[in-house]
Amino acid sequence: METNVKKLPKAEVEITVTFSEDEFKRDMEEAAKVLSKEVKIDGFRSGKIPYDVLVEHVGKDMVLNHALDTAIPRILTDIIKKEKLQVISRPRVDILSKDPVNLKVVAPVYPEIKVDGYEKVKVKPKEVEVKEKDVDEALKNVQKQFIKWKQVLRGVKEGDKVEIDFEGKDEGGAPLEGTQSKNHPLIIGEKMMVPGFEDALIGMKTGEEKDFPLTFPKDYHKKSFQNKKVHFHVKINKVEEPELPEIDEAFIEKISGKKTPIDEFRKNVKADLKEYKQSEEKKNAEQQLLEKFLKVTKTDFSDLLINEEVEYMIQQMKQDMQAKGLSFDQYLQYTKKTEEEIREEMKKEAIKRLTLRFGLNEIMEKEKIEISDKEVDKKIKQIPDLKPEQEHEARGRVVNSMRLEQLFDRFIQK
Repeated sequence: METNVKKLPKAEVEITVTFSEDEFKRDMEEAAKVLSKEVKIDGFRSGKIPYDVLVEHVGKDMVLNHALDTAIPRILTDIIKKEKLQVISRPRVDILSKDPVNLKVVAPVYPEIKVDGYEKVKVKPKEVEVKEKDVDEALKNVQKQFIKWKQVLRGVKEGDKVEIDFEGKDEGGAPLEGTQSKNHPLIIGEKMMVPGFEDALIGMKTGEEKDFPLTFPKDYHKKSFQNKKVHFHVKINKVEEPELPEIDEAFIEKISGKKTPIDEFRKNVKADLKEYKQSEEKKNAEQQLLEKFLKVTKTDFSDLLINEEVEYMIQQMKQDMQAKGLSFDQYLQYTKKTEEEIREEMKKEAIKRLTLRFGLNEIMEKEKIEISDKEVDKKIKQIPDLKPEQEHEARGRVVNSMRLEQLFDRFIQK
């Protein structure tokens, strides 16, 4: 067997392997034994078909392909160990010839990574402050969860809930698909309709009808409506005004389950808001740090590795859509894009993810950030309902999370 290993640009190696027929004979015979259990030939028992008879029956190519399926992983493993190659992703295998067997393998290897100047990177979180108006806003949001609606006969005001019939037509008077609805609920001021639509309803009363034109935004999500002038006819069926519950001790007891003086309740809300804001600012500081680390990371990746990351992103996207009851094909129809176009768009984000992943690992190595088994075991025990078969994967996630937390502690100023 002749082998040759050559370094390629973009963190790849090329491995060529050439066998003589005698060298590959053992793999062919092993493959024939497997096939002989699957093929039926009159006069021979399963698994006992002679090699020459089997080859004549199914063809040498079929035996050869089965032999390659088992031989290629074994050969590559041996070469990778011998050459001490850090292969980090699935290689691409090309069969250049079958007689003699000649393979060319391109494999992504661990890239060279530079993080010059990373040690100078620092981030300082902003001081958070909670004002009384923030508490007022939080309480108002709580009130809205218990809102009641009371029908009124006056003109529509902002904050009212209305039920309307509406229809849109083009400038020639023809109805436009997707611009009609009956008894459509709408809260004025929430900006759920085309800009200007809700404003046109202000002052209208129950039973009143109105015609008005609107020009759709140039960046409207549906291209056929971008910059399009539409004439709407609207009828008000119902107008309701909001009734918010008063924030008193009875209301506080209702939502918290215990009697609390209003002043004390406001203090508790203020403390919760501060904790929430601090948590958000911590996340913001961590994101800033990651972006700065990304800027100082210089490396290059194999296209095979990038495509593998894109594939992972596509599968995640499909799973997320499926959970929401939307198929990937429906998404493609809606966006008017092909899967290949989506993949091409994802490459930039895939490169960013890979660069950050390898950059962070390099920085952690330089910083000598290590997590002991004892620390990991402690965290693992805190994971609820963890099954034994899930523990290996969970350990990996825990180690990565704890290393990252240590890195944040070192580079985010207190």
